[in-house]
Amino acid sequence: MPLNLNTNAGPIDQTDSQYEDFLVDLQGNILNGHGRDRVAHIFLTFKPGKIAEVKGWISKLATTRITSAKSQLDASEEYKRSKTDAGLFTHFALTAIGYDYLGISKPNGSNSAKPLEQQRPTEVPDLFGNPAPFYANAFQEGMKSRQTVLLDPPVDSWDDGFKGPIHALIILADDNPADLTAAELAVGLELKDIATIKTVEHGLTLRRKFEATVGGSAVQKEFGNVVEHFGYADGVSQPAFLEKQLEGVTSKYWKHPGAPLKLVLIPDPNGSPDVSFGSFLVFRKLEQNVKGFKTAEAKIAEKLGLPTELGGAMAVGRYEDGTPLVLQPGDGGWVESNEPTIPNDFNYKGDPEGLKCPFHAHVRKSNPRLESFKKGGAFAQSEEEELGHRIARRGITYGGPLSTSEDLNDLPTNGVGLLFMCYQSDIWEQFEFIQRFWCNNPNFLEPGFSGGQNPNYDKSGLDAVIGQKQGDRSDPAIGEAPKPPQNWLQEWGKATVKPDIEPENQFAQFVKLKGGEYFFSPSISFLKNLSLG
Repeated sequence: MPLNLNTNAGPIDQTDSQYEDFLVDLQGNILNGHGRDRVAHIFLTFKPGKIAEVKGWISKLATTRITSAKSQLDASEEYKRSKTDAGLFTHFALTAIGYDYLGISKPNGSNSAKPLEQQRPTEVPDLFGNPAPFYANAFQEGMKSRQTVLLDPPVDSWDDGFKGPIHALIILADDNPADLTAAELAVGLELKDIATIKTVEHGLTLRRKFEATVGGSAVQKEFGNVVEHFGYADGVSQPAFLEKQLEGVTSKYWKHPGAPLKLVLIPDPNGSPDVSFGSFLVFRKLEQNVKGFKTAEAKIAEKLGLPTELGGAMAVGRYEDGTPLVLQPGDGGWVESNEPTIPNDFNYKGDPEGLKCPFHAHVRKSNPRLESFKKGGAFAQSEEEELGHRIARRGITYGGPLSTSEDLNDLPTNGVGLLFMCYQSDIWEQFEFIQRFWCNNPNFLEPGFSGGQNPNYDKSGLDAVIGQKQGDRSDPAIGEAPKPPQNWLQEWGKATVKPDIEPENQFAQFVKLKGGEYFFSPSISFLKNLSLG
């Protein structure tokens, strides 16, 4: 049955037969994470003069191994019933220059597909009324060309495998390490005459046990045990595209966990109309300086006379166990819950001046939960517009086990981090918008911008975790160089203070981009039919 993204409100019932053809033709991992704990991300460049051979290989890969959304979701349900391992997962994506190599027209960002009156102009006044470059088809330009607006490190400082051109990405995932290694070796042999593997980035899910006190007894939390290298629960809040993802989800305060399919999908221009869809994929290798972050976490807490974990919670916006700071003063804990699950049903309506959760906190900057719309419309003109900036995150950690030493000198300064990935229908409107206008923006929602009364809280500064800063450079659409966060809570719910923080202990410098690229994950039928062209 044809699928119209403009009329589908979502989330959808994956068992409804009207969606079967669509799910069979859509690659897995987009609507729902593949769920494997071990992943190999293979980045490659096709060799000159091998177009026919490359098309044939891609067609065979799609026919025999690429995992569809339908088979992934069916396997997930089977695992719930019988604990049967679904085995190897395979995904394939192309860059803009990969499309050029194949001689096939590239998909456009969704802005270019909108009616003219709905398109963002290429040049509009910035937040301060100055003319500035605005909408760009980021996929076609590629991540390297977006360095000046994202404030990314220079490309020559990236890992070698990402410095040159990349045509495609193959994602292989499996819980069995031997099977994953065998699949990776097999792909390498198949590609040896037609492609050069630029780098392989291996990911491994990190898990940590958290406990909660329920009814006077200590119990292990059922969810939230997946963490990143700083030790915080990760992947807690995600837009839901399937009805099954909403089972058991409450929505008293945060009424928008669900999302329409158009948030992540656009029609595949090279597929079958109303059946074939794809998604833009952003990949960024983010190295984490764990020693630096944990030292800064301890130093800010010491200066403010607070517990160490509260220092980190003010940077992240959640405690390590996932409890939102805006709900819980003190050392973390369980909020209004009789079940061992992470509270995610919250917003910032009761904290308009950032006195319970600072505006620079990562979870507040990257998902303001309709706060940007309510702040006088300066950052969004409607609820729908703000919600349209969300992304579907699919990242995984790399570089080794979680460091749990209490000795700061034992913690790694490099070599570990997050392989950040996200799907969306428009890279500019989603990933880049979040990074630029929310996370990097020093004026994001500070009370002074919207008539707040707290004289100590003038600018939010950078996202304390993923904010990007490159010297005195500024995003041309913002016109002001971002600064590290300065406003901290000495007492939850009270006026903020500006402690004197040494440069080496300032937040927003402990996550460093080591490389990445923009991709499009096309429909399976398009990939299967490549050998016919």
